[in-house]
Amino acid sequence: MTIIDKSYQDQLERLHQDGKFGNGRKAYRIVKDFMQEHNPSTVLDFGCGQGGLITVIRDLHPGIRAAGYDPGTPDFAKMPEQTFDVVISTDALEHVEPAHLAQTLRVIGSKIQRYGFFRIACYPAKKKLPDGRNAHLIVELPEWWREQILTHMGVTIVAEEISVFDKSQKWDWVIGHVYDVTVKKA
Repeated sequence: MTIIDKSYQDQLERLHQDGKFGNGRKAYRIVKDFMQEHNPSTVLDFGCGQGGLITVIRDLHPGIRAAGYDPGTPDFAKMPEQTFDVVISTDALEHVEPAHLAQTLRVIGSKIQRYGFFRIACYPAKKKLPDGRNAHLIVELPEWWREQILTHMGVTIVAEEISVFDKSQKWDWVIGHVYDVTVKKA
């Protein structure tokens, strides 16, 4: 099972080493209500970066076992084998290589026991990869993402929110939507 090419993984590692990606601590405000509503005992943060969100979850919810996966960070480059009550992914799915998206979504779906929460950026990133490509390898509308999730994850959608994201006053190409979606294992 391949969900990332080695050359792309190397580029992600470089960006993480250079501090180009955040550490995820701010993501807790995005998932706080989801965590309180679903009260998981186990959590997987898919695309966890340096593990900042995992640290916050462990600090604020000592009874929750939190784990992470991020192929661009050596400490989290190995996918955990077990399943989890919930899987969270904030600002990660748009970084998946298009050729590996279907398999990645299947893998994520296989890790969910109960629920998942995903925040997907539907706009070009302000960051570039070392090879010059935009860091958001997949820029599609929320409706497109919805179809991909339903087709490949083995879940039903229980809540979704689409909001406008506009940073065009700073970076004229950074405009689009943010897609927040909560899913339940089918």
